[in-house]
Amino acid sequence: MKPQARVILSIAMLSSGLIAHAALERAARIDRPKLNQPLASLPMVIGDWLGSDEPIAEDVVERAQTDEYINRVYENQSSPGQKVSLWINYSNTGLNLRHSPEVCLPSSGWERIESMQATAELKETSGMAVPISILAYSKDSALQRLGFWYYIFGEGKVHKAIRNLPITSRSSHGRTTRGSSMTIEIFRPQEDGQNELMTDFAQNLLKELEPILPAGRDAYFRP
Repeated sequence: MKPQARVILSIAMLSSGLIAHAALERAARIDRPKLNQPLASLPMVIGDWLGSDEPIAEDVVERAQTDEYINRVYENQSSPGQKVSLWINYSNTGLNLRHSPEVCLPSSGWERIESMQATAELKETSGMAVPISILAYSKDSALQRLGFWYYIFGEGKVHKAIRNLPITSRSSHGRTTRGSSMTIEIFRPQEDGQNELMTDFAQNLLKELEPILPAGRDAYFRP
């Protein structure tokens, strides 16, 4: 093939790819459901747990790319002194999904312990199962467990398929195919070994979250 012909063919192939990419993005544009109620409406009393808001630095909120968030500590009233820290953030654009524990904790010096990784299963009032990741991280002599799951709102089958195509760039995921989203992280020190308290809190939390969450949602648990 002559050099000129190869150039023309390459340009044609590139143009076709760009056109296909643009067509996929147009087809994938979706409504991004908002929360039914503000995150701040989450009760301070969740089952046997009593919460209090904790301040968080503005630069952390900015880096999280979140539109609404909760940062609280909940203490178990049946077992005084037993606490969990709760971090929830919602993004209308889905960009908060770039900031999973797998990204943020190692950047702060925490090392993931693969051998302590587990899953737990929560139940919505409808009976639908919601699996969550139970992760473990260490830093110096500290060890903590982390319950994690997240939701994507308003994403249909087509959008899910497009998210897995290599032709769609990462920036496109957040801009056109992801939908709105919310991540949930529950932190608990490991020292006492009472991990069932974390799943107890998570199950009670799920019940209180249901009135806040849009109906069209998919739950995921792998970071």
